[in-house]
Amino acid sequence: MKYVRQFLETIYEHRNFTLFWFGQSLSEIGTRLTGFGLSIWVYQNTHAVAQLSLVLFFTSLPGVLITPFVGAFVDKWNRKWTIIFSEIAAALITLTLALLLLTDNLQLRYTYVSAFFTSLCGSFQMTGKAAALAMMVPSNQIGRANGMIQFSSAVGQLATPILAGVIIANLQFHSLLLIDFSTYLIGLFTLLIIKIPQPEPSIVLSRGITAIINDIVYSWENISSRFFFIILLAFMTINSFVDGMTSVLINPLILSLSNATTFGSVMSIAGCGMVGGSIVMSIWGGGEKSISALFMFGSLNGIGLVIAGVKPSIPIITFGIALSFFTLPIILGTNNKIWQTSFNPNIQGRVLALFYTVTGLGATFGNLSASPLTDKILAPILSSDGILANTIGKLIETGQGREIGFLMIIEGLIMFIISVSLYSYFAFKPIDEELLAADGEPLHQDRIEPTR
Repeated sequence: MKYVRQFLETIYEHRNFTLFWFGQSLSEIGTRLTGFGLSIWVYQNTHAVAQLSLVLFFTSLPGVLITPFVGAFVDKWNRKWTIIFSEIAAALITLTLALLLLTDNLQLRYTYVSAFFTSLCGSFQMTGKAAALAMMVPSNQIGRANGMIQFSSAVGQLATPILAGVIIANLQFHSLLLIDFSTYLIGLFTLLIIKIPQPEPSIVLSRGITAIINDIVYSWENISSRFFFIILLAFMTINSFVDGMTSVLINPLILSLSNATTFGSVMSIAGCGMVGGSIVMSIWGGGEKSISALFMFGSLNGIGLVIAGVKPSIPIITFGIALSFFTLPIILGTNNKIWQTSFNPNIQGRVLALFYTVTGLGATFGNLSASPLTDKILAPILSSDGILANTIGKLIETGQGREIGFLMIIEGLIMFIISVSLYSYFAFKPIDEELLAADGEPLHQDRIEPTR
């Protein structure tokens, strides 16, 4: 009851953040609707997986690569207006798509262009929101605030396919785009009526590409000066790599044993696991020992992946995936809490941007690695006459889909071993605040950046 009361106090006492969260949650759901609907439109009009992959590529990778530069701008600009202008740009892109569709002028190449610019806008939004969060709620409530954001993401991920399917089936694709545009307007309205505090400037602002590169270098120096954050960055990059591989492997793993209806049911249950984890994070907030919580749920994520891969059984796979999905909002929310409470607000845009870039590349390489590892390496050796058929094949079985299960087991074991090792190592360290401090200095001491 104590955690529930504290959660309700967070919502009531920090109404600026609550309005911010509400508006941005609707906006995110609208963006997900467009992304999902656009992928359906591309496939229906091309029937080519390669074209769909290109849309996904332009939606993700450009934003990841530009994020370090975005972080430098976020720290220089007003964060509220940075988010507002990026929302306006994204809304105009969506409106343009809707008009092209209504006039029968929407072509495939336009979807690539829109995906590219939406990715750039998303980079500004993601970095700006993460940096603004630390200014909107006190440090002891940041964990709960991150939990609420993870809740929005989980609900959006669970509800988007259902909502998009209903809207496209009963209306048309352009209706979905107009709904997305409407959610942008709601998000913009809430941003305009709330106050997002701006950190006091502690540097002399300079301009030019050299200054931006110096900003990126400076953010890396702030991370690399603390041993724990090097470890944390590596851990979360591995987690993103594993998550990227898993997102590719889940579909064929389930479909190798069942049909599309069963697949939908499994993913719905797994989505409920993610929603449950985000609710736990929203109420609990990660606790006082956030580092221990991070690695504990990291190991639980590994256990879930091992369970999902160990047997060709839909109930077992469902339980394993749901368990893994349950841990993800807690891992992400706790990680965000640690970064947002450990760096001066003046440099959080740059630090978080560099973090998002490294972990985003990890997820991208995970996406790209899954298929070659399963199709080219593991499938032959786990076939009925493969070299592992009489050893590992006896434990997890052989045949179609078992190479995917084996790779998920490997992923799970990697996550479990690394998480338990780090938990054991840092469990003997002093309290989190001392561990997070840079070279013995107090945790929240302002670090004045040298004038350039």
